[in-house]
Amino acid sequence: MKIAVFVEGQGELIFIRNLLYHINDPAKLSFECFRLHARSQQEVPYEYKNPNASVHFKIINVGNDERVLDAILENENRLFKQGFHKIIGLRDMYSKAYRKKSKNAIDNEVTQQFIEAVATVIAGMNNPNKIHFHFAIMELEAWWLSMYNLFAKIDDQLTVSFIEKHLGYNLANIDPEKRFFHPSIEIDKIFQLIESNYNKHFSDVESITSNIDSEDISDATNNDRCSCFSKFCNDLIINK
Repeated sequence: MKIAVFVEGQGELIFIRNLLYHINDPAKLSFECFRLHARSQQEVPYEYKNPNASVHFKIINVGNDERVLDAILENENRLFKQGFHKIIGLRDMYSKAYRKKSKNAIDNEVTQQFIEAVATVIAGMNNPNKIHFHFAIMELEAWWLSMYNLFAKIDDQLTVSFIEKHLGYNLANIDPEKRFFHPSIEIDKIFQLIESNYNKHFSDVESITSNIDSEDISDATNNDRCSCFSKFCNDLIINK
């Protein structure tokens, strides 16, 4: 089985690369990574070769949140002719267009409008049943905030209680998809507590995602937290 995953940026690509190891048996998977440049695919140096894999993932960074759906539309026929069984899309809900419509706040009605607009486009494609599109609400960073023990692995000061003392919320008790309009800013605030910062750079993303393990993924989705993340993970799990 071959699955293509289109994402909006390098951070999502790195995250999915690390995520795949923890939600699947590594013995059953392989993957390769690309970025789109002038509509041509350029291979990037993140891959996991496994000649015995039962599922192969092709992860494609399109470089722009507004381009994810367009890139799927442009590549749909070619990928299915090449034997791909499913195409998955992932982008942040947070965007200039969303901010304008929602007046800089999480608005469930606006969120649903964006989801329905994408569903309408996919319904008009040639293989709509094989295309699954996901939004990270509001950003990918919300999913990391839901992994409330993750930050203490990066710096042992960043416990749940320490973060609560300084920022006023308990990460173990909230749903970041519902709480934070701009989650990446909250990540930056957490890192500022240890006189560091988060700027979405490669090193920032690698530092965070390389510490994620299966327990963090479970933390993110228990007690009905982070439903968007749970649905996305289910789409990446082999044999689902």
